[in-house]
Amino acid sequence: MLPANWACNAALLLSSKSSEKKVMSNAPLIVSISGIRGLVGQSLTDEVVARFAAAFGTTLTPGDTVVLGRDTRPSGGDFAQAAAAALRQTGCRVVDLGMCSTPGAKLMIAALDAKGAIIITASHNPAPWNGLKLVRADGVFLNAEEGARVEALFHAGEFRCAASGELETIDPDVVVARHVQQIVDYVDADAIRRAGFKVAVDPCNGTGGLVVPSLLDVLGVEAALINARPDGDFAHDPEPVSANLVQLGQAVCDGGCAIGFAIDPDADRVALVDSSGAPVGEDYTLALAVQAAAARQHGPVVTTLSTSQAVTDAATAHNCPVFLTAVGEVHVVEKMMAEGAVIGGEGNGGVIVTQIGPSRDAAVGLALVLEAMARTGRSLEELVAALPSYAIDKRKITCTPEQLDAAIAALRERYPQAYVHPVRDGSKLYLSGQLECPWVHLRASNTEPIVRVIAESETAAEAALLCDEVEGLFE
Repeated sequence: MLPANWACNAALLLSSKSSEKKVMSNAPLIVSISGIRGLVGQSLTDEVVARFAAAFGTTLTPGDTVVLGRDTRPSGGDFAQAAAAALRQTGCRVVDLGMCSTPGAKLMIAALDAKGAIIITASHNPAPWNGLKLVRADGVFLNAEEGARVEALFHAGEFRCAASGELETIDPDVVVARHVQQIVDYVDADAIRRAGFKVAVDPCNGTGGLVVPSLLDVLGVEAALINARPDGDFAHDPEPVSANLVQLGQAVCDGGCAIGFAIDPDADRVALVDSSGAPVGEDYTLALAVQAAAARQHGPVVTTLSTSQAVTDAATAHNCPVFLTAVGEVHVVEKMMAEGAVIGGEGNGGVIVTQIGPSRDAAVGLALVLEAMARTGRSLEELVAALPSYAIDKRKITCTPEQLDAAIAALRERYPQAYVHPVRDGSKLYLSGQLECPWVHLRASNTEPIVRVIAESETAAEAALLCDEVEGLFE
């Protein structure tokens, strides 16, 4: 445990470049538009967390309130103490929410008239990782310019020392209750209650286990829960992708459930399993949520370059214009605010309804999918079958930035007729020259030290061949 005045001492002790090296390691520390992530005890330590928290606090004004939350990872408690101590020594008032979902923590910013938040989480990354998500006063993650300022202060060790700010705590149940009420007020709760659903839920022993059972109870949904202890002991790889949904699929079959929901550790992503136990692909979470939201209110839809064409098709079927952004929640949310979008999100199972909060939110995605099923009287299988059929393939490649640039150049040369999307995030090529499948997107990951290759076509075999072709460019 860190002493109360640790952060201010750290500001003095760690202000030199030589001191900075003592808190760093050769392990990867990823600083990006998605926050800070590192390996616990290696690239991410109490000192590193405190330095980033002190840097963030220095960008605020003494007396400002900062919300502090964390997911269920065992390292989160110590990191939260380090962050709280550092924030207080920059003069910030800290309100500690304890364990809570990322969207739940962000909702509390407005409720507490706070000027920002720090959430201790590595989201979908495996158990050895943890990290920090830094949030502005409007509940949106820091953009590139704002993040660069914090990172510069971190490296320079230029932290403000002020009279110690107050530390308060809030019962996590208060956070859950507010979060649940916001969602219930938005969705067609009566339709969901009348449907009498039974569902299976796998929150992977993360914070989804705190909020989703309460939401389902209010919505009158019977829930078969697995891995619902909020202890951070992940029963499997926590990323909610098809390969990690085997246990959930079995729970759906064993329980005779209509649908299954897999939720990542900080509850901002959700993937679906149908009544046969088969994953439907994380991109369909957003596609179905878009259908539900657009059926009640027409308006712009915002998603990312890496998201399936199925989402665009779901929006255009309701005459909703679609805007694409670079990957990263902040890009989507800022574009949603600029365009007055009714819904947005990412193809990784992240659904955003700014009327509820400016955050990807697994609970919102879950509720909208249930609403779509309830209002149409269709099963998940029937809803998915009604959408145009696409297959998406996603690969990870370890390479240098120079190799990525060379691969993009080679791909453009191989497909001279391709339309290159003007939004820059790596490069997305529509191979036919039209804004349709097949397409390939190459980009550096915001959350892992790898390059992502995403390809979509009409069949799984075609998408796989495209990814194979791109992988060959790196050999």
